[in-house]
Amino acid sequence: MTWLITGASRGLGRHLALQLAQRGHRVLACARDADRLQTLAAESGGAVVPVVIDLADATQIGPRLGEALAREAHISGVVNNAGFGAYKPFLEHSEAESIQLVQVNLTAAIQVCHAVLPRLLAQRSGHIVNVGSDLARRPLANMAVYAAAKHGLAGFSHSLLREVKQAGVKVSLVNSGIVDTDFGGAAEGSRDAHWSLRPAQLAQLIIQLIEQPGNVVVDELSVHPLGQDF
Repeated sequence: MTWLITGASRGLGRHLALQLAQRGHRVLACARDADRLQTLAAESGGAVVPVVIDLADATQIGPRLGEALAREAHISGVVNNAGFGAYKPFLEHSEAESIQLVQVNLTAAIQVCHAVLPRLLAQRSGHIVNVGSDLARRPLANMAVYAAAKHGLAGFSHSLLREVKQAGVKVSLVNSGIVDTDFGGAAEGSRDAHWSLRPAQLAQLIIQLIEQPGNVVVDELSVHPLGQDF
């Protein structure tokens, strides 16, 4: 089984790629950091195939994914995991930064789905997992553009599911709370486990989600650390 994962060079994407590789899957790992992808490929024993792509550049996504997908006989699904955010007032975002936030957190996921979905429909099977945020379901000051993108991803995911499920394709949205990664400029491992999820734990939950029986789809999953303040 072959999975495509975006944002695979670090954090949740890296843990997910390694766990899928350990379970015998092949992983097309997408990120812009070629060196980190090569290290990941070596750690996986060759099960991970690097796909160097900068999701902030909308012009790269279709052509580079097309090349990578053309080499695969079957695609099991895709995990749109890439994302970034900045905690600061809206007016402190430049226009360019706001555009980039929407591109990486929302538009890139739509572009990835556009590239992969024809294969899944032709197979009449496959699973799209979009990693969102609990900010899609609750307000938080100083995260307006990021929250808007994640609200958009939630709407896209639920609408797409209703469009493609009769063809055997599943779409799931995973809304997580605080995760102990380098999101927002932090360092992975710097956050207390009581109020932040371990990325390896969240990766395990996503694997459980995609391993549900064929007649079951989890359309939305919300998961938080027990100590997170809502």
